[in-house]
Amino acid sequence: MGTVQAVQNASGTLDERLVEMALQMLTDHPAEHLSLRRVAEELGVSHQAPYVHFGNKRTFLAAVAGAGLQEAADQAVAALAVSGGDPVRRLHVLMAVYISFIRERPHVHDLAYGPLVNKPDHPRLQRAANAYWNLLHDTVAACQPAGIPEPELLRRCAAAWGTVYGIARLGALDQIPSSVPGDIDSLLHEALDTLRLGWQASGSVGPHR
Repeated sequence: MGTVQAVQNASGTLDERLVEMALQMLTDHPAEHLSLRRVAEELGVSHQAPYVHFGNKRTFLAAVAGAGLQEAADQAVAALAVSGGDPVRRLHVLMAVYISFIRERPHVHDLAYGPLVNKPDHPRLQRAANAYWNLLHDTVAACQPAGIPEPELLRRCAAAWGTVYGIARLGALDQIPSSVPGDIDSLLHEALDTLRLGWQASGSVGPHR
């Protein structure tokens, strides 16, 4: 059974079926090319159905982004559940799952974290974003020396996320010089280790000016 037919035959409310169909369409096309009319047509419902259930396209896209991001967060939770108790291993596992999300569902990732929608546009997206951030927060926190204040921990979370995303993005765009040894995954793991060693060495520090 094809993906479209599977969604058409799936049980669930129409709003959920609309979201699921849009997620399936994002497998091959970026959100900028997502047509609400086409989503409705694939389900055999009125062209107005997405607007009836979500009000406007931005809210609909935010709901779709929330559903996709929640799936990714659930996968991260599952991976961490079997990763053991070592904080360093858990940090690398979380990074690997996030990179898989970027590589396997790039259009969903870019919708969730791109300019088309904001987190408050739909409660589903806000909840999913909070869930993923909390995973990052707790995983990074476990790798810190004692006494790190919360503001510093938040900066370190942002730095870890930005480092991983930045390297992954540069690699995807083939912008890392070929003279740099190692593949992208090796660079990512090494970058995390460098950050972690810096955390341990610096202890509690404030932002640099």
